[in-house]
Amino acid sequence: MSAFETPVKLGRELFEINTNVARRMAEIAGEGIKQYFETNQEFAQKLTEVRDVTSFFELQRDYGKTLYTSATDRLQTQGEVVKEAFELGGEALRTAFNPVQEAEQASAEEIAA
Repeated sequence: MSAFETPVKLGRELFEINTNVARRMAEIAGEGIKQYFETNQEFAQKLTEVRDVTSFFELQRDYGKTLYTSATDRLQTQGEVVKEAFELGGEALRTAFNPVQEAEQASAEEIAA
């Protein structure tokens, strides 16, 4: 690859990685908002059935637990997306700036051509 092709290819790969991460994060956030509203509706319906203080506090505890579990699941998923992006970005950088690997790729391309 020429001196100009390597940075262009790297820029393209990093742009694709960033685009995919942004898209996936937006999907996760949208799913979280949808789940939050559904949880609120579900517990609001259950609230009408509460007749004493004890059941109210149990409902409140379940509500908090449900929100906490949902939030931690989303954060874990987002962490996995970011981890994958770092791995892909690191691989793209190593490929772009590793001259031995570039020479091997160039010779493989020459053989294929």
